[in-house]
Amino acid sequence: MQFSIDIGREQNLSIEFKRNWFTGRTTIIIDGNEKTLKDPYSFSTHFDFEFTKRWDFLIEIPEPAKLVVEQIRPVFFGGLQPHRYNVYLDDSLVLEKCGY
Repeated sequence: MQFSIDIGREQNLSIEFKRNWFTGRTTIIIDGNEKTLKDPYSFSTHFDFEFTKRWDFLIEIPEPAKLVVEQIRPVFFGGLQPHRYNVYLDDSLVLEKCGY
């Protein structure tokens, strides 16, 4: 799964989210700064009992805002079915995707 969004009117903030369906590696790039959210070498990337993962970020667009990326995996055979992704900006849903 890969998606990108631009936030802001005068100053666009570019956000790109990537998840490799095979390895589970998950990264986010905010204005060129890449951060690894899930590492394929970590045990918790492959074996986890939580169905919803949330990552919170504080971004500047010119004023501070809260960005939340949420990944929801299916209960049964989660690795074999598409996951849902929601992106919130200051508690408002700005993007909703579904895929591997």
